[in-house]
Amino acid sequence: MAGLTLRSLGHVEVLWDSLPVKWGAESARNLVFFLLARPAGPTRDEIIDALWQEDAGERSGNRFRVALHRVRAALGSPESVVEESGTYHLSDEVLRASDVFQLYASLDRAQHAQGDARFFALNRAIETYTGDFLPHLRAEWAEAAREEYRAVYTRACIERSLLHCEHLHCDLAVRDMVTALRADPYIGENHHQKLMTCLSVIEGKYAATEHYRRFVRFLHAEVGDTPMPETVALAEQVKAGEPICQRGQRADAPLTHNCPLTSDGRCAGPFADLLTLV
Repeated sequence: MAGLTLRSLGHVEVLWDSLPVKWGAESARNLVFFLLARPAGPTRDEIIDALWQEDAGERSGNRFRVALHRVRAALGSPESVVEESGTYHLSDEVLRASDVFQLYASLDRAQHAQGDARFFALNRAIETYTGDFLPHLRAEWAEAAREEYRAVYTRACIERSLLHCEHLHCDLAVRDMVTALRADPYIGENHHQKLMTCLSVIEGKYAATEHYRRFVRFLHAEVGDTPMPETVALAEQVKAGEPICQRGQRADAPLTHNCPLTSDGRCAGPFADLLTLV
């Protein structure tokens, strides 16, 4: 849909030819974002339960019909929201105008690209994610989507970090791994081990040891656990000044690398079917 821009990551706005779309009511805009978060298509009852759960019965059904009419009017087409077999979903044109779709599309391109093309696709994915999904909204459905999109962004940061590491761009590898762990410190202890290794190369054993100590405190405070034996052993090697990076010293190298983003050969996510049309 030419002229439409739908932003929901960090900065929330819907523009038509660079001008804000006029919804008539906040419920209409919320309906668009709910359908964006559920691209497979929720039912009428699921939409009502999510957006008007405090107002059951005929009145909520009327609100749904009014909101749906306002969405179609605001987006300039009755086909902007499609009803199919009892479910409702945004049209392909509206979905493609969203930053969430661009996030998944960039990851899909990275997954099937080689060399520099893969690196630049990961760059695009990371740049697209400018913050959490609908950060102002505390609804349960928004929280679920927020966690999913943050996980996608985190994965992109990790993949780019590993790509930098393959080519001995250690400082950039550290930057992306730190970003990933800040977004989600629970993503896996192996990634904390990786950061310790990279830090030992570019900043020395004290920086790597300090990260280990922070990680130990985090585990104790948040999950009541202790590091794996492998992580403890790695920390002891770092403290002893032993070299733990197997890739050698830093060097400039071209950004060419062939590695799939996921093991199944496709981008896992809500837009998997639509991405085949990109």
